Amino acid sequence: MKVKIFSSPDSRILENQVNQWLDDNSWIKVLNITQSAGSATVLSIWYDEPNVPILG
Repeated sequence: MKVKIFSSPDSRILENQVNQWLDDNSWIKVLNITQSAGSATVLSIWYDEPNVPILG
């Protein structure tokens, strides 16, 4: 399991960052998402990557 953490005081920026990351990493399996808010919103996405050999 891995985690990707996003943080921004602007929810529109945070939304764009998260959506772009999810688009760029469409093969992952999202397991859990947590959020906390204060002066900035922090979003943690817990995920697994498929167990696929690297080709090359």
